[in-house]
Amino acid sequence: MTEMNRTIRGTPGFLLPFLFIIAASGCGESASSGATGENDNTGGTGGASTGGTSAGTGGATTGSTSAGTGGAATGGTNAGTGGGATGGTGSGSSGAGTGGAPSSAPTFHVFMLMGQSNMAGVADKQDSDQNSDARLKVLGGCNQPAGQWNLANPPLSDCPGEKGWNLSTAVDPGIWFGKTLLGKLAEGDTIGLVATAESGESINTFISGGSHHQMILNKIAKAKMAENARFAGIIFHQGESDSGQTSWPGKVVQLYNEVKEAWGVDYDVPFILGELPAGGCCSGHNNLVHQAADMLPEGYWITQQGTNVMDEYHFDHASVVLMGTRYGEKMVEALGW
Repeated sequence: MTEMNRTIRGTPGFLLPFLFIIAASGCGESASSGATGENDNTGGTGGASTGGTSAGTGGATTGSTSAGTGGAATGGTNAGTGGGATGGTGSGSSGAGTGGAPSSAPTFHVFMLMGQSNMAGVADKQDSDQNSDARLKVLGGCNQPAGQWNLANPPLSDCPGEKGWNLSTAVDPGIWFGKTLLGKLAEGDTIGLVATAESGESINTFISGGSHHQMILNKIAKAKMAENARFAGIIFHQGESDSGQTSWPGKVVQLYNEVKEAWGVDYDVPFILGELPAGGCCSGHNNLVHQAADMLPEGYWITQQGTNVMDEYHFDHASVVLMGTRYGEKMVEALGW
């Protein structure tokens, strides 16, 4: 197993076929199955092509968050007369068109940034770390208005944080993760980063019953309200406070499941773990990092090879940039961007 090639895929729960009656006057070019989404709302009767180039007249999607009457194409280039197709919560689009146009609303891809100090950032930020691209947003962020989407600039986690240890002068890997994703972002789409890192914290404080668990839930609740938001993935750097504890991988899985439940989605997202730095306190924990990745439905890990520490625990600036870029490259690979 290597960190860049191992892929574990979960089976999406939403791909359940539903057959619709095809209206005689408006058959599409593909098979006669109707379009499906991920919720339980059902539109009117009539046919709609899935993946075809055109759709017939009548009917709407099943499982979409909203559906009008009339034909709708999912994944096609043209739609029939009438309402539009919309993706479910876990789909890549939302919103319904009119007059039979397929949904083309831009997607707001939301990623969680989780962990302790190496995710919050310790090395001093530099001018090269700044971001001016309005397509990269952060929910709140250090010294920015809480509870709203702001231009993403480091550090992204709250400062000083609930424990008071998050630095306001630091660069974190999340900013370079986001910058890497921008290079593959579809035209019109946006990236939202939700940073919940807390320096010096055990994973026990992030899961149910822990002192920082509610903060995570609060941020997710706010992020879910964004227009066209789609929960897309998690990057995670933590373990220094739990080094060598054999129960840690199971708690990583618990955290993933609790985050997914809070988002209210029935699909799996990539969860990417970062190795702890070599030459520091805790590189022996990396066997457990690999184990946790293996236990997740879409688990991955990135190597710390080539990094350096500035003290016993923390990556230096160049290593923060390298790890953030690796997180981004692995997420691009996992999402197929």
